[in-house]
Amino acid sequence: MDMKKKTEIIKSVAVSVTLLFGVWLMSGCKPTEQGYRAAYDAARQKREAAAAEMMIPVSGLLSDDGPQRRIIDGDTLFVTKERVRGADGENLPRWLLAVGVYRMDTNARAQAASLRGAAMAVRGEGDRWYCVADTASGLDGIMAARKCFMASHPDFPYIGLPASPVIVNAM
Repeated sequence: MDMKKKTEIIKSVAVSVTLLFGVWLMSGCKPTEQGYRAAYDAARQKREAAAAEMMIPVSGLLSDDGPQRRIIDGDTLFVTKERVRGADGENLPRWLLAVGVYRMDTNARAQAASLRGAAMAVRGEGDRWYCVADTASGLDGIMAARKCFMASHPDFPYIGLPASPVIVNAM
């Protein structure tokens, strides 16, 4: 066999392999609706598992820097105990209904202004600013305020909180 014929055979084999590889890539890597759905479901399950892990305290280990999930009168809610003070130094009732938490007071004040009424911004520990929708002197009062707020604001975003208002036990 002469050199020209060998070169042609090598070229034709290389072209065939390249074409076959391209067809294999195109058929195996084509995005499908089932693929997107499976990836979405896997990501959602991972996110839910991480959220559950963060919010449910492990037995023996309790997180001090975030709200704890509690069941009170058959209702699942989040409660935190924190030293808070009013933005202007005013005295606060013992129970607060926080509907947002921010690092900047201007954001908490803006959300409180959008809620109108008794809403206010209060400073928590560290660099936390809560937007408080309502206050009460007793636990029953704040539970009633929570139910009322959730009923009147069904699509509220609860920024920085676990998709629910947080009851703050003010120290």
